[in-house]
Amino acid sequence: MKITLVSHASIIIRTRDAVILTDPWFLGKAFNDSWTLFPEPAYRESILDEVTFLWVSHEHPDHFHLPTLRALPLKFKERVQLLFQRNNSDKMFEAFRRLGFKSLQSLPHRQIGPITKGTEVYCHQVGSMDSMLGVRCDGETLLNVNDCEVNDAICRTALKDLKTVDLVTNQFSFAGYPGQKNYQEVVPVMAHTKLQEMLANHVSLKAKVSIPFASFVYFSSSDNQHLNQFANTPRKVYEEFRAHGQALAVLYPGDTFDSSVTHDSGPALARFEADYRTLPQQPIDTAATIPAEDLREAFAKLVTRLQDRYPSWVLNRLKPVTVDVPDIGVGIRFRFATGAFEVGPRNPEADLIVNSQPLLFAFSYPFGVQTLGVSGRFFVQNNFANWRRHRILMSMYNAEIYLRPRYFFTRRNVTFFRERLPGAWNQLRYQLRRMS
Repeated sequence: MKITLVSHASIIIRTRDAVILTDPWFLGKAFNDSWTLFPEPAYRESILDEVTFLWVSHEHPDHFHLPTLRALPLKFKERVQLLFQRNNSDKMFEAFRRLGFKSLQSLPHRQIGPITKGTEVYCHQVGSMDSMLGVRCDGETLLNVNDCEVNDAICRTALKDLKTVDLVTNQFSFAGYPGQKNYQEVVPVMAHTKLQEMLANHVSLKAKVSIPFASFVYFSSSDNQHLNQFANTPRKVYEEFRAHGQALAVLYPGDTFDSSVTHDSGPALARFEADYRTLPQQPIDTAATIPAEDLREAFAKLVTRLQDRYPSWVLNRLKPVTVDVPDIGVGIRFRFATGAFEVGPRNPEADLIVNSQPLLFAFSYPFGVQTLGVSGRFFVQNNFANWRRHRILMSMYNAEIYLRPRYFFTRRNVTFFRERLPGAWNQLRYQLRRMS
C-alpha cells in the first residue's frame, strides 16, 4: 500500500486495484476564511487521472471543501465513485449530486465491504458527523482516523472490526479553541493533549506506523492568529513518538509512503522546519464589519427555524447570552427561546467577545456556531455551561437531529440512533471527561 500526501487531510491511497483520494482541499481558505493551507498543496490536475474513488469524511469545510469540489473537472466527477458515510440525512448526497458527482455510495457504520475485487473499505462513524475510513488490501490495513476524536474504547472497537491495523493517518495538532481568555495557559495544554491522544490511538490500534496529517494549516485571521504560536509541528510529533519507541512516518506534500520499504522522515522534517520559520510572516486577513441590524436579521431567521424544530422546553433551557462586539462598538443580548435581540453599549463583562463578521456567520449557517469554535475567533468570559448548551443544540441542528416529534420519529432516525447508540454513549462520556 502507498500513501501520498497532497495537502492537509487529502491523501491518495493506492492499493493493488484501487486509488482513493480523500478530503480534497487544494485552494482557498476554510472555516469562514479563518484557516489557510500551510504549506502549499502538492496538487496538479493530472493526479486525478488515476483516482478511482473519492472519500469525504464529513461536512466540515476543510474536508468537504466546496470551492475545491466545484473546481474539480466535470469528467472526473462523472467518472469517479464517491464514498460517504450513511447516516440519518440525505443532505450531503444531495449536495454531491448538485456538484456534479454521478456515482455515489453510502458506507454503513462498522461494516467492511468490497469496492473492487481486491480492496475492501470500512467506515466508522464518530460523534454526530465525523467518520474514519479503513482500507484493506492484500492483508494490509490502513485506518484513516482523520480528525475524529477517538478514545481507547473506539480504537478497540475498530480494531475488533478490522482484526489488524498496520497504518494510521491521524491529526497531530489542535483544530480550534473553546474560547477561554487565558489562552496562553490553555492552548499549550490542548496541543500536548493532542499529541498524547495521537500516540494513544497508535498504541490502542496496535499500529506499525502512524502518519501525521490533517493539521497542515495556520490560523489566518486577525482575531485568531494568536493561536499559531502553540501549534504542534511535525518535528514535535516525531520526537514524541520516538521517545516512546513508536514508528512515525513524516510526509511533506508530494511525498509518498510505501509500506514495502523503509521510510526516511529526515527530508520532510527539514522542509517543514524551514516552512515553520516563516509562519510569523504569513498573510493575515482582517474581516469586514457587519452592521448590528444585519446581525438582528440573521438571528431572527435562525430563531424561526429553531422554534419550528425544537420544543419550547428545550429552548427554555438556554438562558440569554450577552456578547461584546468590539469591532462595531456594541453589546448584544439574545435568547433563542423568545427571539429577543437587544443592542446596547459595549459590555466588558459579556459572556462572549466576538467580532461582527464571525457572529453573523454563527447566526447564518447551521454549522456557524461550530465554526466559531473551530476558527478560534471568540472568547468566552462567563456562563460557560450555558454556552456549552447552545453549542450542543446547534450541533444537533446541523446534524438534522430535531426534537419535535414530527421530525424526530422517522424510520430513518430510529434506525440511525439504534445503530449508533453504543458509540454515542461512549463518545458522550469521552467528551465530558475532556471538558472536565
